[in-house]
Amino acid sequence: MPTSATDQYFDKVFAYDGSSTYTDITLEMQSPAGTSSTVLADTNDILYLGDADRFDMAIFDVDTVGSLGALIWEYYNGSTWVVFTPLSATYYTDPDDSPDTAYAFSKDGAEQFPAGRMSDWATVAVNSATKYWVRCTSTTSVSTAPSLRSIKKRALAAYCSTQDVFNLLQLKNVSTTDGSGSDFTASTVPSKATVEQYIETAQSHIEFVTRKSWRPNFVHEEYHEFNLNGFALDKAQGFKIFDLKVWSGASWDSKTQGRKNDYFFVPDTNMIQFSRYFLLPARFTSYNAPVWRWGGGEFTMPVKISYIYGKDIATDSREGGIAFDMARKLAAIEVLRDSDFGNLAVSGMDRVSMSEKINGWSEEVEDRMDSLRSFETF
Repeated sequence: MPTSATDQYFDKVFAYDGSSTYTDITLEMQSPAGTSSTVLADTNDILYLGDADRFDMAIFDVDTVGSLGALIWEYYNGSTWVVFTPLSATYYTDPDDSPDTAYAFSKDGAEQFPAGRMSDWATVAVNSATKYWVRCTSTTSVSTAPSLRSIKKRALAAYCSTQDVFNLLQLKNVSTTDGSGSDFTASTVPSKATVEQYIETAQSHIEFVTRKSWRPNFVHEEYHEFNLNGFALDKAQGFKIFDLKVWSGASWDSKTQGRKNDYFFVPDTNMIQFSRYFLLPARFTSYNAPVWRWGGGEFTMPVKISYIYGKDIATDSREGGIAFDMARKLAAIEVLRDSDFGNLAVSGMDRVSMSEKINGWSEEVEDRMDSLRSFETF
């Protein structure tokens, strides 16, 4: 099964007080049911997120909602910290809703990092921990400091690790002269970063063919028609709802999750259900409001929802192991194609031709993807 690359949580999380003190809140951020931690409480306070492997998403479970000023996000490029624009600041902005800005800890949510454009991302020691780091700094005064229950990550190589590919190819004697190698590195050919790209490509291919995902994916403002009997999310395997809004005729009104509130989510059916306590906007309960207003004119697609979907590859006992094996073999095929390891590849006690190994793995992966394929209804 997958190695540490598929862990849900960051290796290290530090809260820096803006002057000299680092507080290690790693254990708190790995325990959603435990004690929450306050972060970014004042100007120049910093939240550090670090991991041994590169990552492209952080998922925040907020306990106390924050009211922050300006935030900047940075990564380390080998010599200095570089400011980057998180993907939440680039989302489509509904002209009838409040403008979208970068995630600001005002609710549960996810921040995505443009790791593909951070090609020079390098490890650095922060508080004696050498990791790949991103950091978020509060640059203005803070009205209310947020407290967090947990922070999860999405690794770039989420289905398997570079070490899994290395071990599959039995490259111990290739990477080092003394046979002590255990993983690709920045100096191997291919490099660790290149193999991560192979794994990313493999993940996308598996998801495209099977219409399933074994990593967390963020959906920003998916639109639906209103139905008091509920509706199904477009993406299967939803597991965390961040926000649901309904168009009232004048504005987008946020609704509260919970069976005793406005709506709730049923994972088994992937359905959003409206509770009996849900109140229709006054405009729709009036006898003067034409029936066609629901689902017509400005009330076309009057519901929008943001959420996370995708299975956990490490805990999916039915299909997770298959997805893991497909990803490492697809990535290994690219390593064999693009790197010169000679014409023979290891296969148990024997050695087979490179082309035979590639063809065998390719056929095996395609057969397995067919068995996992699901169908979407349009």
